[in-house]
Amino acid sequence: MIDFDLTLHEQIRALGTAAYKKFLGSEVIHNWSKLVDDEIAAQVIPVTIEHGVLFVDAQSSAVKDQLKFFAEEIIDAINKNFGRGELLVKEIRIAKGFQIADKLKPQKVSEPAQVEEVDLEQITLTEAEAKHCEEQAQRVSDDKLRQIVLMTLLTQTRLKKFRLANGWHKCAKCSVLCPPKEMFCEVCRIKERDAMTEELFRIFYDEPWLKTWDAQKILLERMPHMRRECLPDAVESARTSLIQRIANHVRYGDDSSPDALKLVMLAKRLPPDKLTPAIIKRALSDLQFNLAELPKFPRK
Repeated sequence: MIDFDLTLHEQIRALGTAAYKKFLGSEVIHNWSKLVDDEIAAQVIPVTIEHGVLFVDAQSSAVKDQLKFFAEEIIDAINKNFGRGELLVKEIRIAKGFQIADKLKPQKVSEPAQVEEVDLEQITLTEAEAKHCEEQAQRVSDDKLRQIVLMTLLTQTRLKKFRLANGWHKCAKCSVLCPPKEMFCEVCRIKERDAMTEELFRIFYDEPWLKTWDAQKILLERMPHMRRECLPDAVESARTSLIQRIANHVRYGDDSSPDALKLVMLAKRLPPDKLTPAIIKRALSDLQFNLAELPKFPRK
């Protein structure tokens, strides 16, 4: 079993279930090498835990195939150490490209030494910091509630010092702290991904015949800060979503409206001069069950 600062765990648990589960997720990643054997630790990198699913980055296709054989063992180890009476992890999946951050890639031994990471147990508060928390808590008149507020303030201050000591910095969009190699906090990252998807919609709507690489290149010219997020899978996902969006406005049998032709160009990645009646008919037939009005089949 892994040793814990039980007091700290109880303090963070008092902040609420969501905050506590997020903390446990970070603890799983931090203690990964203690939860699995050396061979697995070298080839399978934990990325994040979301809604009971542990997303991992497997270093080779062979490891991805073998993951199902030792997944239950990993799940049991995590829940035994971090479950605290419930299943923290119920399933393991391979993370998609946009979920895998560079900071999770294993460092080569030959690379220059990195700044030593500070453990949470090493973080203590100064008298001034503790006093500041006490002064803030004194604003609460109820004794029991004041203690809860004080405990929360002390925990938040300690966590902030821990993150700053490990290179965390302010999000580029807001004041929330985020990891060293991340530009945005989780909330702002989601907003930026949504903005990236909308921009990809505009790119494909203007030039629906674009290949994945070409659309990716244009997007990065407009949003260079999204280089780590704009991977081929994300571009293709945007194309698929736009196909469905446009298909909702095309009726079965329509093979000449602007939306119908745009739909064909998106699906077949063909410019207008390459379209033929046969290609249009075949493409729309393939997409017939995505259209706004389904084809009417004669009854037997």
